Amino acid sequence: MKISVIGAGNVGASAASAIMLRKIADEIALVDIFGNVALAKAMDLAQSAAVFDIDVKISGGDDFSLIKDSDIVVVTAGSPRKEGQSREDLLLKNAQIVKSTVEKIAKFAPNCIIINVTNPLDILTFVTYKVSGFDKSRILGMAGELDSARLKFEISKRLNLQNSQIKAHVMGAHNDDMLVLKDNINVTLSDDEFEEISNDTKTGGAKFVKLLGTSAYYAPGAAAAKMCEAIKDESDEWLSCCVVVDDGLTCGRRVKLNKNGIAKIKDPSQEEKEALVKSENDIRKNINFLIESSVLS
Repeated sequence: MKISVIGAGNVGASAASAIMLRKIADEIALVDIFGNVALAKAMDLAQSAAVFDIDVKISGGDDFSLIKDSDIVVVTAGSPRKEGQSREDLLLKNAQIVKSTVEKIAKFAPNCIIINVTNPLDILTFVTYKVSGFDKSRILGMAGELDSARLKFEISKRLNLQNSQIKAHVMGAHNDDMLVLKDNINVTLSDDEFEEISNDTKTGGAKFVKLLGTSAYYAPGAAAAKMCEAIKDESDEWLSCCVVVDDGLTCGRRVKLNKNGIAKIKDPSQEEKEALVKSENDIRKNINFLIESSVLS
């Protein structure tokens, strides 16, 4: 399997590293507008593979032809969120970047599955869908697995449980309106515990921005790698991913993945449908804004 990562910054390099260490791909390509950065990080990753006797070909540069024949392309290119900046503030700037990137992906890797990681996640996953012209089964956004991991982290921290003991899924938008429900957690929490854990999960990304001055990268990279692994192994596990719900909406759902992309989307319960309304309305509003702008023309 060949996996390409567009964007050799913190998130892209972390994703490529996790893909390499999990032995998901036989070939990895790292592409960035700063070609020497992508080349250097590809060399570093290749030497890391040598440390662990992992047989994988890793290339890097600014030439999009490097992604030719990719099975999966992970898009991390874009401007990271800065302190005091909402995900929505990034919308127009990153929409242009993602549009240009996806046009090149469609040219050089027309049969791939695209996993978008660039924020604002849900809206730019819609841009990926529209610009690529790909079937919606081959368009995914990485957010739900990251938010679910943050939820598991908060539960583990408070209840002193091992990660493997916890099952938890977050759905909806990748912002403060993300859907965290007790019914989607396999451990018992008091109302107070749940409220604290839910709030800390929803503000998990902002904490990194405050501490680092930029977004997190190890966990987002790991979450993207997990999605790649599920595609390769055709896992039967339900994952939380952003998907194309209809022709005007991309939003977080629970899905099963295979080598063709999305194998199955789990229908939300009635409670989930009602709780998803605000997330979905806000996403539609931003999507409509992009449609009315020149970005998708």
